[in-house]
Amino acid sequence: MKKLLNGNAHQPNLKHKALVMLATAFLLVGCGRSHDDGQVVNTTALPTDDTIPLNLQCADIGLKGENCILDDPNNPYASAIVSEATKFELDADAPSATAKFYLWGTALARGAGAPGENQFYTAYYLHRMWAASNSELTRLQAIRAYRSFLDNYFGSLTFFEIPVGSENFFPQDLTKWTGQLLFDPTDLTNTFTSSRLFSADGNVNNNLATQEVGTWGYFYDQNAETFIKNF
Repeated sequence: MKKLLNGNAHQPNLKHKALVMLATAFLLVGCGRSHDDGQVVNTTALPTDDTIPLNLQCADIGLKGENCILDDPNNPYASAIVSEATKFELDADAPSATAKFYLWGTALARGAGAPGENQFYTAYYLHRMWAASNSELTRLQAIRAYRSFLDNYFGSLTFFEIPVGSENFFPQDLTKWTGQLLFDPTDLTNTFTSSRLFSADGNVNNNLATQEVGTWGYFYDQNAETFIKNF
Protein backbone atom coordinates (compact mmCIF):
# COMPACT_ATOMS: atom_id res chain seq x y z
CA MET A 1 0.00 0.00 0.00
CA LYS A 2 2.79 2.45 0.74
CA LYS A 3 3.76 2.47 -2.94
CA LEU A 4 0.66 4.58 -3.46
CA LEU A 5 2.61 7.45 -1.97
CA ASN A 6 6.02 7.16 -3.56
CA GLY A 7 5.27 8.03 -7.17
CA ASN A 8 5.64 4.52 -8.57
CA ALA A 9 2.16 4.29 -10.02
CA HIS A 10 1.98 4.86 -13.78
CA GLN A 11 -0.22 3.67 -16.60
CA PRO A 12 1.59 1.12 -18.81
CA ASN A 13 0.70 3.05 -21.98
CA LEU A 14 2.04 6.37 -20.74
CA LYS A 15 3.39 8.05 -23.87
CA HIS A 16 5.72 10.96 -24.36
CA LYS A 17 7.38 12.95 -21.60
CA ALA A 18 7.10 16.13 -23.66
CA LEU A 19 3.33 15.75 -23.75
CA VAL A 20 3.25 15.48 -19.97
CA MET A 21 5.40 18.58 -19.58
CA LEU A 22 3.08 20.56 -21.85
CA ALA A 23 0.06 19.43 -19.86
CA THR A 24 1.67 20.48 -16.59
CA ALA A 25 2.47 23.89 -18.01
CA PHE A 26 -1.14 24.32 -19.11
CA LEU A 27 -2.33 23.39 -15.66
CA LEU A 28 -0.25 26.06 -13.99
CA VAL A 29 -0.20 28.65 -16.74
CA GLY A 30 -3.04 29.61 -19.08
CA CYS A 31 -2.26 31.88 -21.97
CA GLY A 32 -4.44 34.49 -23.70
CA ARG A 33 -3.85 37.36 -26.11
CA SER A 34 -2.89 40.87 -25.04
CA HIS A 35 -2.56 44.17 -26.88
CA ASP A 36 1.19 44.66 -26.29
CA ASP A 37 3.54 41.67 -26.19
CA GLY A 38 0.96 39.26 -27.61
CA GLN A 39 0.48 37.10 -24.52
CA VAL A 40 -1.28 37.21 -21.18
CA VAL A 41 -0.30 34.67 -18.57
CA ASN A 42 -2.83 33.43 -16.00
CA THR A 43 -1.82 31.03 -13.26
CA THR A 44 -3.91 28.67 -11.16
CA ALA A 45 -2.69 27.97 -7.64
CA LEU A 46 -2.93 24.41 -6.38
CA PRO A 47 -4.42 23.90 -2.89
CA THR A 48 -1.84 22.99 -0.26
CA ASP A 49 -3.84 22.91 3.00
CA ASP A 50 -5.68 19.65 3.66
CA THR A 51 -7.04 20.88 6.99
CA ILE A 52 -9.68 22.99 5.21
CA PRO A 53 -12.95 21.00 5.10
CA LEU A 54 -14.25 20.05 1.68
CA ASN A 55 -16.98 22.29 0.31
CA LEU A 56 -19.19 20.04 -1.81
CA GLN A 57 -20.05 21.52 -5.20
CA CYS A 58 -22.89 18.98 -5.33
CA ALA A 59 -24.01 16.02 -3.24
CA ASP A 60 -22.41 13.38 -5.48
CA ILE A 61 -19.12 15.09 -6.30
CA GLY A 62 -16.37 12.54 -6.84
CA LEU A 63 -18.78 9.71 -7.68
CA LYS A 64 -19.40 7.91 -10.96
CA GLY A 65 -21.90 9.66 -13.18
CA GLU A 66 -21.65 13.11 -11.56
CA ASN A 67 -19.60 15.72 -13.42
CA CYS A 68 -20.20 18.78 -11.23
CA ILE A 69 -16.53 18.76 -10.21
CA LEU A 70 -15.82 20.28 -13.64
CA ASP A 71 -17.87 23.32 -12.62
CA ASP A 72 -16.40 23.61 -9.13
CA PRO A 73 -14.63 26.99 -8.74
CA ASN A 74 -12.26 25.36 -6.25
CA ASN A 75 -11.09 22.79 -8.81
CA PRO A 76 -7.72 23.93 -10.24
CA TYR A 77 -7.83 21.16 -12.87
CA ALA A 78 -11.20 22.09 -14.37
CA SER A 79 -9.55 23.66 -17.44
CA ALA A 80 -6.34 21.62 -17.43
CA ILE A 81 -5.35 18.77 -19.72
CA VAL A 82 -6.13 15.75 -17.56
CA SER A 83 -5.80 12.56 -19.59
CA GLU A 84 -4.63 8.99 -19.31
CA ALA A 85 -1.23 10.14 -20.51
CA THR A 86 -0.85 12.95 -17.97
CA LYS A 87 -2.76 12.12 -14.79
CA PHE A 88 0.02 10.31 -12.90
CA GLU A 89 2.57 12.99 -13.71
CA LEU A 90 0.12 15.64 -12.52
CA ASP A 91 -0.46 13.56 -9.40
CA ALA A 92 3.27 13.51 -8.69
CA ASP A 93 3.35 17.32 -8.91
CA ALA A 94 0.21 17.94 -6.83
CA PRO A 95 1.15 19.32 -3.39
CA SER A 96 -1.76 18.02 -1.30
CA ALA A 97 -4.48 15.41 -0.97
CA THR A 98 -6.99 18.15 -1.76
CA ALA A 99 -5.30 18.91 -5.07
CA LYS A 100 -5.13 15.20 -5.87
CA PHE A 101 -8.82 14.72 -5.06
CA TYR A 102 -9.68 17.38 -7.63
CA LEU A 103 -7.26 15.84 -10.13
CA TRP A 104 -8.66 12.31 -9.89
CA GLY A 105 -12.24 13.53 -9.65
CA THR A 106 -11.63 15.45 -12.87
CA ALA A 107 -10.13 12.35 -14.48
CA LEU A 108 -13.22 10.38 -13.42
CA ALA A 109 -15.63 12.97 -14.78
CA ARG A 110 -13.78 13.21 -18.10
CA GLY A 111 -13.25 9.49 -18.57
CA ALA A 112 -9.48 9.90 -18.60
CA GLY A 113 -8.20 6.33 -18.77
CA ALA A 114 -9.32 3.47 -16.54
CA PRO A 115 -12.46 4.61 -14.68
CA GLY A 116 -11.98 2.23 -11.76
CA GLU A 117 -8.54 3.65 -11.14
CA ASN A 118 -9.97 7.18 -11.22
CA GLN A 119 -12.75 6.32 -8.77
CA PHE A 120 -10.39 4.55 -6.39
CA TYR A 121 -7.90 7.41 -6.19
CA THR A 122 -10.72 9.92 -5.79
CA ALA A 123 -11.91 7.94 -2.76
CA TYR A 124 -8.38 7.52 -1.44
CA TYR A 125 -7.62 11.24 -1.48
CA LEU A 126 -10.97 12.08 0.08
CA HIS A 127 -9.90 9.65 2.81
CA ARG A 128 -6.65 11.50 3.29
CA MET A 129 -8.39 14.87 3.26
CA TRP A 130 -10.65 13.67 6.06
CA ALA A 131 -7.68 12.43 8.08
CA ALA A 132 -6.18 15.91 7.94
CA SER A 133 -9.35 17.96 8.38
CA ASN A 134 -11.52 15.70 10.54
CA SER A 135 -14.47 16.95 8.49
CA GLU A 136 -17.50 14.69 8.88
CA LEU A 137 -18.74 15.66 5.42
CA THR A 138 -15.43 14.61 3.89
CA ARG A 139 -15.44 11.33 5.83
CA LEU A 140 -18.90 10.44 4.56
CA GLN A 141 -17.98 11.37 0.99
CA ALA A 142 -14.88 9.15 1.17
CA ILE A 143 -17.02 6.22 2.28
CA ARG A 144 -19.49 6.89 -0.54
CA ALA A 145 -16.64 7.03 -3.05
CA TYR A 146 -15.28 3.67 -1.88
CA ARG A 147 -18.78 2.23 -2.29
CA SER A 148 -18.99 3.69 -5.79
CA PHE A 149 -15.76 1.89 -6.62
CA LEU A 150 -17.08 -1.45 -5.34
CA ASP A 151 -20.48 -1.06 -7.00
CA ASN A 152 -19.19 0.10 -10.37
CA TYR A 153 -15.58 -1.05 -10.77
CA PHE A 154 -15.22 -4.21 -8.71
CA GLY A 155 -12.03 -6.05 -9.69
CA SER A 156 -10.36 -3.04 -11.31
CA LEU A 157 -6.59 -2.78 -11.45
CA THR A 158 -3.90 -0.14 -11.46
CA PHE A 159 -0.29 -0.64 -12.50
CA PHE A 160 3.03 0.12 -10.84
CA GLU A 161 6.18 0.68 -12.82
CA ILE A 162 8.87 -1.05 -10.75
CA PRO A 163 11.45 0.39 -10.75
CA VAL A 164 10.42 3.75 -12.19
CA GLY A 165 11.73 4.14 -15.72
CA SER A 166 12.06 0.39 -16.28
CA GLU A 167 8.98 0.02 -18.51
CA ASN A 168 8.06 -3.00 -16.32
CA PHE A 169 4.47 -2.67 -15.09
CA PHE A 170 2.82 -4.85 -12.48
CA PRO A 171 -0.95 -5.05 -11.87
CA GLN A 172 -2.30 -4.10 -8.44
CA ASP A 173 -5.75 -5.10 -7.16
CA LEU A 174 -7.71 -1.98 -6.24
CA THR A 175 -10.56 -3.99 -4.73
CA LYS A 176 -8.10 -5.49 -2.25
CA TRP A 177 -6.77 -2.03 -1.45
CA THR A 178 -10.30 -0.78 -0.86
CA GLY A 179 -10.80 -3.48 1.75
CA GLN A 180 -7.55 -2.54 3.47
CA LEU A 181 -8.49 1.13 3.50
CA LEU A 182 -11.94 0.50 4.95
CA PHE A 183 -10.92 -2.11 7.50
CA ASP A 184 -7.24 -1.68 8.41
CA PRO A 185 -5.62 1.46 7.00
CA THR A 186 -3.12 1.86 9.84
CA ASP A 187 -0.07 1.34 7.61
CA LEU A 188 -1.55 3.28 4.73
CA THR A 189 0.95 6.11 5.14
CA ASN A 190 3.27 7.60 7.70
CA THR A 191 1.84 11.07 7.13
CA PHE A 192 -1.17 10.56 9.38
CA THR A 193 -2.28 8.04 12.00
CA SER A 194 -6.00 8.70 12.58
CA SER A 195 -6.96 7.03 9.32
CA ARG A 196 -9.75 4.63 10.32
CA LEU A 197 -12.97 5.92 8.81
CA PHE A 198 -15.41 4.41 11.32
CA SER A 199 -13.59 4.45 14.66
CA ALA A 200 -10.09 5.08 15.98
CA ASP A 201 -10.37 1.74 17.80
CA GLY A 202 -9.35 -1.04 15.41
CA ASN A 203 -11.87 -3.63 16.61
CA VAL A 204 -14.74 -1.16 16.65
CA ASN A 205 -13.73 0.08 13.19
CA ASN A 206 -13.79 -3.47 11.83
CA ASN A 207 -17.24 -4.13 13.28
CA LEU A 208 -18.68 -0.89 11.97
CA ALA A 209 -17.05 -1.37 8.56
CA THR A 210 -18.50 -4.88 8.38
CA GLN A 211 -21.96 -3.48 9.11
CA GLU A 212 -21.55 -0.70 6.56
CA VAL A 213 -20.38 -2.85 3.64
CA GLY A 214 -23.05 -5.37 4.58
CA THR A 215 -25.71 -2.74 3.84
CA TRP A 216 -24.06 -2.32 0.43
CA GLY A 217 -24.38 -6.06 -0.26
CA TYR A 218 -20.82 -7.19 0.48
CA PHE A 219 -18.96 -9.26 3.02
CA TYR A 220 -15.25 -8.66 3.55
CA ASP A 221 -13.06 -11.61 4.52
CA GLN A 222 -10.26 -9.93 6.44
CA ASN A 223 -8.04 -13.02 6.44
CA ALA A 224 -8.19 -13.47 2.67
CA GLU A 225 -8.50 -9.69 2.08
CA THR A 226 -11.32 -10.25 -0.40
CA PHE A 227 -14.87 -8.97 -0.81
CA ILE A 228 -17.74 -11.39 -1.39
CA LYS A 229 -20.84 -10.09 -3.14
CA ASN A 230 -24.12 -10.98 -1.46
CA PHE A 231 -26.25 -10.10 -4.47
